[in-house]
Amino acid sequence: MKICFITLGDIKSIATMKRALGMANPLQALGWDVSIIALDSEENRSRISIECNENVQVHYYKDCSAKEEVAIKTRLVNQICPDFIYFCSFSFRNRIIKSKLKHKPKILIEHSELASSIPDNKGPKKIALRLLEYYSVYYADGLLCASRYLEREYHKMARQLMKKRLPILYSPYAFNNDVIDAARILQQELNERYKNNTVLLYMGTMTRNYGLFTMLQAVEQVTKQKPDIKLLLLGRGRHLEEAKTYVQQHGLEPYVEFKGYTPENELSSYFDRADAFISPLNDTVQDWARCPSKIYMYIPFRKPIFTSKIGEPKEIFGDDGHYFNTNQPDTLSKLIAALADGRLQKTDVNIDEHSWDQRAVDFTNWISAQYAVRFAAAGSEVFS
Repeated sequence: MKICFITLGDIKSIATMKRALGMANPLQALGWDVSIIALDSEENRSRISIECNENVQVHYYKDCSAKEEVAIKTRLVNQICPDFIYFCSFSFRNRIIKSKLKHKPKILIEHSELASSIPDNKGPKKIALRLLEYYSVYYADGLLCASRYLEREYHKMARQLMKKRLPILYSPYAFNNDVIDAARILQQELNERYKNNTVLLYMGTMTRNYGLFTMLQAVEQVTKQKPDIKLLLLGRGRHLEEAKTYVQQHGLEPYVEFKGYTPENELSSYFDRADAFISPLNDTVQDWARCPSKIYMYIPFRKPIFTSKIGEPKEIFGDDGHYFNTNQPDTLSKLIAALADGRLQKTDVNIDEHSWDQRAVDFTNWISAQYAVRFAAAGSEVFS
């Protein structure tokens, strides 16, 4: 049984390729023949070479116009002839021309956010994105939703479009075992540098909307009593320079470090050294709908995760999570103080439930049930 993941852009700026990379090897172990279509970029090639074995067929395309990209992807699908096409995201340029296909594969589309709900998307753009969300329901033979909110939203859209029986699978992001097993190339250096610190780590986009200034204000509050705190910020974003100015103006240089984009092979060292992770979420449709993939990367390191009691964190941790309100920095500073004092209660999570291996099993079982495909053993399948 062949599956072809169709991805969009460079993974440094568009992270939706993560599912293709995470599930490729586990799906092969379950009997799938896996292909990936990806933009030819240095980071994509690096990540694919690290996470995918040599049996995964990768087809690269050069950066080009949207029209050319759609045509190239259509030609590649005709060349691969997969039984299932899996769009890791769906957009005006990440699609194919169905009328030009030489065969009729099942088309699966993943949704990891509700783009029409993002505040920056206004007016005609918001309308166009909402129409695209509905069009994906019409276009697809099945959907995968990375959050419970999206699962409910797309079931509603399917009913409105008279596609009540459209198969929809709830499938959040997950972690890759390779991240846990990766060599800690910076471990000794980080352990020495932060040997006297309580280290907090945030990895993501540096924007106000993602809680950047909530974290800075919380650190500012707590360091008056806990001067050993160190906040490491990994990533880039449009409010990065503004945040650096805030740190300078408020004398937070001893407590906050901006690390910028961090290569994948260094992440395990930072995760291992961190005493806690921060993943801010706002009580908005945008954050209820999106799947915070970083949380799943943090889970296997068994450290406290400071986040918000909405959306996917609530699904994962229930009432036992370490939650704060992004509009009230003091709620985060209290968690940080409790961590520094050793007063924080441990949250137990079954990490095996959140691996890409498990997601691949769940996906394969769903495919078997919905599309009458039975995987008898690795490398074989039968239709029933």
